Amino acid sequence: MEKYVIGIDLGGTKVEACLLDTDRNLLARKRALVEASKGIDRVIEVIENIIIEGSEGKQYAAVGIGTPGTYIPSEDRIYGSPHTPVYETPGMIKRLRERLAVPLLIENDANCLALAEFFASCKGKYHHVMAVILGTGFGSGLILDDKLYRGSKGGGGEIGHTSIDIDGRLCECGRRGCVEAYLSGPSLSRRFFELSGKKMKPKEIYNLYCQGDPMAVRLFEESCKIMGEVFANAINIFDLDAIILGGGVSNLPLWYEKVPAYIEKSLFGVPRGKMPLIKAKLGDSAGVFGAAFLALRELGYMDF
Repeated sequence: MEKYVIGIDLGGTKVEACLLDTDRNLLARKRALVEASKGIDRVIEVIENIIIEGSEGKQYAAVGIGTPGTYIPSEDRIYGSPHTPVYETPGMIKRLRERLAVPLLIENDANCLALAEFFASCKGKYHHVMAVILGTGFGSGLILDDKLYRGSKGGGGEIGHTSIDIDGRLCECGRRGCVEAYLSGPSLSRRFFELSGKKMKPKEIYNLYCQGDPMAVRLFEESCKIMGEVFANAINIFDLDAIILGGGVSNLPLWYEKVPAYIEKSLFGVPRGKMPLIKAKLGDSAGVFGAAFLALRELGYMDF
């Protein structure tokens, strides 16, 4: 009898579900607004509804969910979700489990992205990979020696909240100088507003950059330099052989044109050659596939 699994990507503004079979074929995909501002009861209701819609009447055997932050099972609580603090409400995952009759697996959304993109473009070619979500935040996940690296408590690989300047910009997490305070979509917009007095989205600023606007050029040249240094730090620490860049802001071509040169300038130690900076293949919500992979692993169909 064929088995099916559900993957859920829980974001700050939307929640997405996908239905996969055991061969990882996509059978259905649904999206909805998560309405986090309406409180935890509404969040749980939306997740439950999207699971029902995403299953399309098929009997699923497990559900995986990718969430912002890190889930601590002993406390039944998510930590590290500054953009959507309602997700940190203790007991949210327990309440979801009570509504499901199948195993529910929880993982950081950047780890889910890393899993999805690793199997899509790296497996068999690269073995030590960092995947980055460049969007509302700056999340990252690690695949080391072909295995998902979680660390001691599940919070491994959070490079977005390492500081590039201990007296630098204030991050939404409360710390100063975090990478996320410089390179997330909202941070790019804030920095451009400070330079120009114009409120614009990253894609709009990029259009100005292409036209030679001096403030846009300044913003993106500095940002590419920062990104190159951050990625070089990760390569030096984890001995990576590739980096995947995903999320909505990852679609700007200049990252792939400019950042590799900055990376190469800051690498240390053994010769590495040109470091691959790979554009995510699965779109801005690849994490939903990684979440489904958690469920497939639970059923014994995947190993990572």
